[in-house]
Amino acid sequence: MTSDDAVRITRRHIESKFPKTCSSCGRTYTTLADYLRQTRHVGQPVSYDVELGDWAPRDPLGTQSFANCICGSTMIIDSHGMTPLTMARLLRWGRAETRRRGISMRELLEWVRAQVDQQVLREYDISP
Repeated sequence: MTSDDAVRITRRHIESKFPKTCSSCGRTYTTLADYLRQTRHVGQPVSYDVELGDWAPRDPLGTQSFANCICGSTMIIDSHGMTPLTMARLLRWGRAETRRRGISMRELLEWVRAQVDQQVLREYDISP
């Protein structure tokens, strides 16, 4: 798997989470672009499996990325619904990539999130 593959797979999964509604205020974000333009990321994404030192989990806990809704409540985009095989492939890629780059998994996930954000917002800004 390449970095481009990891970003593409992650983006496709994240986009499948929309529309997304804030459980506190009821605001609905219809698309990922809408969500990115109106929320603010909070911290780095977290792979709970990697945090526990498990790079090959049988039953993955998953990954989460946090953002604040316009109302201030924290919203989560997670890996729930991703197949275990896809999660395993991404974790294998992540392990090799963090070693190659000399960075943490949180830093790598932040990089992936930034790549997805840039792609989505660039497309949103040129859409009619």
